[in-house]
Amino acid sequence: MSPGEELEWKLLTDLLEARYGLVFPGVRLDILRARLNARLAALHLDTFLDYYHYLRSHPDREAEFVEVVRRTTNNETYFLREPHHFDIVVRHVIPALGTALRQRPLRVLSAACSSGEEPYSLVIALQHAGVELNGVQWQIDACDLNVDRLEQARRATYEAGSLRACSEEDKARLFTAEGNRFVLKERYRKGVRFVEANLALPFSGLGAQSYDAIFCRNLLIYLSEMAIRTLIDRFARLLPPGGLLLLGHSESLIDKSTAFAPVVLEGVVVYRRVAA
Repeated sequence: MSPGEELEWKLLTDLLEARYGLVFPGVRLDILRARLNARLAALHLDTFLDYYHYLRSHPDREAEFVEVVRRTTNNETYFLREPHHFDIVVRHVIPALGTALRQRPLRVLSAACSSGEEPYSLVIALQHAGVELNGVQWQIDACDLNVDRLEQARRATYEAGSLRACSEEDKARLFTAEGNRFVLKERYRKGVRFVEANLALPFSGLGAQSYDAIFCRNLLIYLSEMAIRTLIDRFARLLPPGGLLLLGHSESLIDKSTAFAPVVLEGVVVYRRVAA
């Protein structure tokens, strides 16, 4: 890559980092280039510098940012992934809240939910644990940048790859087959609300809701250090003391100064909001 091209890419990637907190080290930059080449052709632009200026000043720049998100966000997810986290909600979060859940629902945030497999998996765990029979209701807010994925989540219709951790018994119990696709049954969609939100911005679309637990799995690995600090601080404001933050298995806050303390539950490390 020539010095001029390096400058073009720095301008473009700095813009994406400022807006979404995303960074593109190493091979991820090559992937970004490959995915955005089609946008240059569609917009009849010659260089990525032209594309940068388009995103900065063109009247249709907001619509183009939607296209950027469609091509740059990772959507790798599937049902019943890392199921110990769902067990933690059932076996630790709900019992710790005790009688409070007689007056209000359990409140959970699924951040970067993609096409909905994570929040729906939590509902499956809650339903199978029978917590509703004990009077526990829930409200799960699930947010993502990618509007296409959110629309798929609302339809709750999936390809076989999303069910790869499900047994044949699970598939029959949880889904209705429609050709080569699988539709999640209505009872496992209960209490889930999907919201478009950019967690890198001060006004993310989530409002001032308080949650009992936050799932944010496999997002931090794509963010800059500054974006991580901003996001973790936001989660600290959304969780009361004692609330839990659940990260992906390759993510950690242990080397960071945050409002969270690591604890081991169900054999894995999660993060508990400490008192101010």
